[in-house]
Amino acid sequence: MAPTGKSRRGPRAITTVVPKGTIKIYANARVADALEQLTAEMTLYHGVKLGQVIDAVYQQGVRDGRREVFERLERLESDPGLRHRNPGRPRRRP
Repeated sequence: MAPTGKSRRGPRAITTVVPKGTIKIYANARVADALEQLTAEMTLYHGVKLGQVIDAVYQQGVRDGRREVFERLERLESDPGLRHRNPGRPRRRP
């Protein structure tokens, strides 16, 4: 439960140590509480495993984001209204 006097709305920033350094994880209250419980009494072995999982999830998010961008670009390229026109003076009309 949330302590009285503190608002528990919105994302939480949790600084987490991973093998490559520290990262901030922004999560809702439920995920933030779960992550804090996981890291409270963590051994070195479990900390490394958690760091590997977080790193893998981050890398997958990067790949998914790239894929989404390329899919949007492909849709834009196929739109006839946005076809490429060479720069310069427009053609004269008769």
